[in-house]
Amino acid sequence: MAASFDLVTQPWLPVVDLQGRPAEVGLADVLTRAHKLRRLAGETPPMTAALYRLVLALAHRVYGPKDHDEWAELWRAKTLPAEPLEQYLSQYGDRFDLFHQNRPFLQCPALAELTPGSVTKLVSYRATGNNVTLFDHTTAQDRITLSPAEAVRWLVTVQAYDTGGLKTPYRKDKSSRPAPCNMFGCALVEGATLKETLLLNLVVYDPEAEEPEPTQPDDRPVWEDPKPPDPEPGTRPPLGWTDLLTWPSRRVLLSSREDGGRTVVDGVVLTPGTRLEKDLVDIELMAAFRRRAGRKGELEGPFLPVLLEEHRGVWRHAAELLLAGGSLRQRPRTLDHLAELVKAELLPKNAVYTLRVFGQRLDDKGGTVRYWREESVPAPVALLRAEEPRVGYLIGYAVQLADEIGATLRGMQRAYRQEFKAESSVDLEIAYWPRLPGPFGDFLRALADAVREERPEHDAFDRWARAVEHIAREAADRWAEGSPCQGRRLLTIGEHLDAFYRLLSYLVKRFQALAAKHVRRDEEVA
Repeated sequence: MAASFDLVTQPWLPVVDLQGRPAEVGLADVLTRAHKLRRLAGETPPMTAALYRLVLALAHRVYGPKDHDEWAELWRAKTLPAEPLEQYLSQYGDRFDLFHQNRPFLQCPALAELTPGSVTKLVSYRATGNNVTLFDHTTAQDRITLSPAEAVRWLVTVQAYDTGGLKTPYRKDKSSRPAPCNMFGCALVEGATLKETLLLNLVVYDPEAEEPEPTQPDDRPVWEDPKPPDPEPGTRPPLGWTDLLTWPSRRVLLSSREDGGRTVVDGVVLTPGTRLEKDLVDIELMAAFRRRAGRKGELEGPFLPVLLEEHRGVWRHAAELLLAGGSLRQRPRTLDHLAELVKAELLPKNAVYTLRVFGQRLDDKGGTVRYWREESVPAPVALLRAEEPRVGYLIGYAVQLADEIGATLRGMQRAYRQEFKAESSVDLEIAYWPRLPGPFGDFLRALADAVREERPEHDAFDRWARAVEHIAREAADRWAEGSPCQGRRLLTIGEHLDAFYRLLSYLVKRFQALAAKHVRRDEEVA
C-alpha cells in the first residue's frame, strides 16, 4: 500500500494547551479546538512563524471573514465552527495528504525523476555536505530519517525560511534567493488562547472585493492550485494574501519507506522554486517597515523591513511596530485591523495584547543561518489607536536614550581597550541590552494608560529614565570589577567611570527635557 499521512486528522502541529502541556494536533483540531489551546510552539522560532502563517491561510479560506460583522460573530462564539471547515475539506481534503500520489502536500511530484538527497536539507541546523553548522555534528555517512510529522513541519518551514544559494537544479537553474520570511521580522498578535490569536491576526479577507490589498479574486493558498507546480523555477507577483502566506519558494519532494512497520521520510529533493516579484512593503501584512530621514528632514531611500538583531531587542522598533504609519514608518497591517476593531467597539479600549516577533538572520551572502529569534513587545490597544504625533516622539526619545547610553558604554570600553590594548572580561552589550525589554514593556503599558485616560505621561518616561540609568550603572560597575585593576589601570578605569557617570546624567536630563515638550499639558486634561 502507498504511504499516507493525512494532515487534517493526524497529529503533527506542535501546540501548548491552556495548562502549559505540549501536544500535537491535526489541522482540523487546531481550528475547532483552538479555544482549548494556548499557542503553536515549533522547534525553532522560524518554524513557529511558518506554521502560524500556514494555519492563518487555512483559516482565511474557511472563515474569511468578509467584514467586521463576520469577524465579531467568530470572536463572540465559544469555538470556531466546524461546519465551514467540513465544507472546505469536502472540496480540498485530498490536498492535505503528505504522500498523495498525484498532489503531495506542498510538494512537486515531477521531481520524482531526480535522486533524493539527505533529509537534513530540510533541517536548517543539521549539517549536510560541506554545510557545517554550529549546532550539529551529523556526518554525511549518518542515515537520518524523520517521522512524517517532523518532515511536514520542516517542509512548511523551508518554504518560508530556506536559505539562498545554489540548490540541486531540476534542469539547469541552480540559483535561489532566500525564502521571503528571512527578509523581515514576522509580527503576530497573541491573545489569551489560540482562537483569540488566530482571530486577532485574521484581517478582513474578501478576494472578490480585493481585500486585503493587493488580493485578487483568484487568490488561493498553494494547495488549491488546480495543477501541480511546474518543476522549473519561475518569478511572479503573489495572487493575494493567502498565496503569499503559503509562498512556494522551493520545489520539494519527500521520499519515504517503511521501517519496522512505520513510515519514515528518508530523503528529499529540494530545488529552486518561485521567486517573489513585488516589494514586501506593498504586500506583506505581518511586517513593519521604516524609512530614514535626512539631516534636513527629507526622506532617504525606500521603506526597509524591521529585522531582529542579535543583541539589541526588537522593542527598539516599538514605534514602527505599534503606531499608525506616516512618511517614516508603516506598522504591520494586522495592527491596523486591530485598531479598526477597537474603533468599532468590538475590542475593549484597555486591552493589552502581546506582539510576538519571529525572525531569522542569514549571513551576508544569504546562504547560512547566523541566528534566529523570538521576541515580544506589549501591544496596548490605546497605543494602536493613538493618532497624536507626540506619542511617537515620546517612544522615539525613550529608544534614543537607550541607544545613546549604549553607545556611551561601548565608547568607554573601546577607549580603555585602545589605551591598554586589553580585553575586558565583561561584554557590555550582554550586560546592558538584554535587561531593557522588561522596563521598556512597563514604559509602554504606563504610556498607554496615560494616553487612554488623557492625563500627562510624566510617570511613564520618568520610570523609564530611572530604569535605564540603573541598568547602565550596574553594567559599567560590572565592567570595572571585571577589568584588571592594578596600578595605572585602576586610575584609568576610575577616570573612565567618572566620565561615563557624568555623561549618563546629562543624557538622562536631556531625555527628560525633550520628553517634557511632548507630554500632555495639565490644561489639556478634561
